[in-house]
Amino acid sequence: MMLLTAATLSFAACTEPTPEQKPEPVPPQPEGLTFEVELGEVTYSSVDYTVTPSDLEAEYLCILYDAATVEEFTQDKYLVATLLQELEAEARTEGMTLVEFLADYTDKGILEDSFTNLASESDYYLIVFGVDPANNYELCSEVSKTKFTTLAFEKLDVTFEVETTVDGNSAEFAVTPSDNEVIWYFYTIPTETFDYYQSPDAYDMSLDQFFLYCLEQQINQLRGAGYDDNTILNAIFHKGALTLMAKDLTANTEYTNMVAGFVIDESGVITLASDVATSTYVTGEAKAADLTFEVSVTDVEMDRAAIKITPSDDKATFCWMVGAWDGTMTAEAIMDEIVAMYGGWMNAGMMLYSGVQDYTGGPGSPYKYKLDAPDTDYYVIAFGYAGGVTTAPVMETFHTLPAPDASETEFNMTASSITPYSLTIGVTSSVASTYYTPGVCAPGEFDEEVMVAEVEAGIAEILEMQQQFDPNVTLSQVLGMYFYKGNYTIDASGMQPETTIMGYIFAIDHKTGKIAKVQTFENLATTTKPGDVTPTVEFIGNYSGNEENGAVFGQPDATKGRAISVFKYANLDGARSLFTTLLGDNLMNYTDPELWKMATGYWASCSMSQPYGFYVTDWDYEYTALAYAVDATTGQPGGIGREKTMPTVENKQNIQELIDLVNELNAAEKSSFSLPQSIVVSEGISLSAVKVETAENNVEFKAETKAVAPATIEANVVKVGGYIRPFYM
Repeated sequence: MMLLTAATLSFAACTEPTPEQKPEPVPPQPEGLTFEVELGEVTYSSVDYTVTPSDLEAEYLCILYDAATVEEFTQDKYLVATLLQELEAEARTEGMTLVEFLADYTDKGILEDSFTNLASESDYYLIVFGVDPANNYELCSEVSKTKFTTLAFEKLDVTFEVETTVDGNSAEFAVTPSDNEVIWYFYTIPTETFDYYQSPDAYDMSLDQFFLYCLEQQINQLRGAGYDDNTILNAIFHKGALTLMAKDLTANTEYTNMVAGFVIDESGVITLASDVATSTYVTGEAKAADLTFEVSVTDVEMDRAAIKITPSDDKATFCWMVGAWDGTMTAEAIMDEIVAMYGGWMNAGMMLYSGVQDYTGGPGSPYKYKLDAPDTDYYVIAFGYAGGVTTAPVMETFHTLPAPDASETEFNMTASSITPYSLTIGVTSSVASTYYTPGVCAPGEFDEEVMVAEVEAGIAEILEMQQQFDPNVTLSQVLGMYFYKGNYTIDASGMQPETTIMGYIFAIDHKTGKIAKVQTFENLATTTKPGDVTPTVEFIGNYSGNEENGAVFGQPDATKGRAISVFKYANLDGARSLFTTLLGDNLMNYTDPELWKMATGYWASCSMSQPYGFYVTDWDYEYTALAYAVDATTGQPGGIGREKTMPTVENKQNIQELIDLVNELNAAEKSSFSLPQSIVVSEGISLSAVKVETAENNVEFKAETKAVAPATIEANVVKVGGYIRPFYM
């Protein structure tokens, strides 16, 4: 049996054939195949039914569909054709043909079952028709359609009285239901958010929809935190009169309470069973916290400082920030500016900290605090925050050491790891605080005037863009986000073989954003001649991850609904090592330098004794397998071999072929390991590229993680709906 629902379907009008047209052939039908459909209990959300075919050996489909869609069809054959098209589309997402898919869903003999999770007061059809498995599951009987209407849900006769007591930005809610046996759920949320989600200009949700959405959000959040469903339900649903509390609400903000009765049946289906009662209240000022700070700034350099913030209470939440100081703004003014700009984020729990913040670079500290600019005034500020400001701010100011003019900075650039298509450049700077941008090119491509103008225009554009979001963003901050300073090692790729390369560095004035110095490095390097070995890539086959089902790779969840694409690499005579990868899209017409650049970061070693690549891929999506070999004589990579594939239902191969191949490889290796070294099975595979696990970093495919039991949920503490994740209807 299958439940199919269609929110909106439109169809072209179908007309009867004209007398001149030949009638369509009627598919073969088992003589006299009919169906007796008997409806059992119909509730507001379910239906019981029994299907009795006249031929107990005949295969058939039993499908539930909404009545409005069914009644749009003028003939049953068009209805069936559409149902089969939908099923085929679903089958393709699993890498299955319609025939393979239906083999698991057809019924035979007497069927006694039920459909659940139906909408109340809604019309449905129970559709039953015979199919012929020997003829691609084509329709082979009359279509039986049984219409029914789910019952109206009888709402509970219950009301709720909510008495809200506000204490600063905390609140208590005395909830009293008129029926102490009714299960109820309570939620409080800023009225602005409450109104927004129900606005026609936003999500246009009804009150019931929004309340259920809030409930769903909370359940999912608690599931994500590791709580089981039983614990969650016991914590967030209540019976009888109860006082709940919420703290750290947004200060001076109107909130809306929502509460309603629910029915939870034996199968765990949660149903809103009463009207949603609402009430509002306004929070006061944030409660003052018994919290102080010790802020220290020592060992100030041109672009670093040792900063440490020690709160008196390790559990209290606070905000701290470092920024450029204009020399006049008070701590209170800076705090007010921070709250005005970022208060919404802080109310959602972001940008808040607790415990010691140590950026001194000493034991237990990751590093000294990195600053954007030399010879600049800075502040460090800290203040308590929990729905609003809870303490007075504490601020320390300091001045970074001056640095030589950017034009006085001396750079050095070296090249290493030179290949036909890439090299690694090492940059050293005599002044650690000078911002710069490096580059390499062929000497004939270098145009200092044009390139300087382009860099300066780019800096100005980035600054303007950033200041649209935050007017306080400084030029130094932008330079810190997008440009280099200090010593760096940088990979450059996409070069032509046997080509002379020059290097250049543009030093940037951090106060103006202009190029202060251009330093070039002629004849930095010459890319090498490619090795003589260019591997060939042979496509072996695409296989169904559903059919594999963990039998080969031991991770059925990783391969479920996916394809497994297999390639073989050959022409390896004279090679010292082999590297492979798989990238999304058809890349057959790209040059070797272009492919090298695109595949940077994805190349991984592949066993030359077992030169196969196994990749988890997506159905109906193009991929290109790439391979290069390192020449044993010259030590240089050669040309890049390539082959494309697009896993489809049509080119899917017998899973036994994959099983036999892996068994053969394992037997040849005379080892107990169960997978070829190049296997890629991972839950986090990107659509654009699949990174191969190397032999040095093999994964455990059946590794188990230890689950840490989450803390007990405080049942009387209300989930505060300060932030609701956006969604799309």
